[in-house]
Amino acid sequence: MDLSADSILRKNEKVVFRKLGGEYVLVPLSSSVADVEAIFNLNETGAFVWERIDGRRRLGEILEEMKAEYEDDGRLEADAIAFVAEMLEAKLLEV
Repeated sequence: MDLSADSILRKNEKVVFRKLGGEYVLVPLSSSVADVEAIFNLNETGAFVWERIDGRRRLGEILEEMKAEYEDDGRLEADAIAFVAEMLEAKLLEV
């Protein structure tokens, strides 16, 4: 799947996002039970992107919002796209 700025992402409904202490985690559920083997720890970039995925906004809009929020050292967009690609591969997101 090729990602582009026009890609609209949707979250898998069987994934729970939580902030535990100072850590952000994604927990896939199977039959309403957490799959602790598949917990994803998110960095701040991943959490920012995840919180803004709503099934309506384009990826480009989310990236622009992120660039406005954080100082971009040149890696910000690449890190966000790598995160999205990983979540797509894990089937936690879909396009």
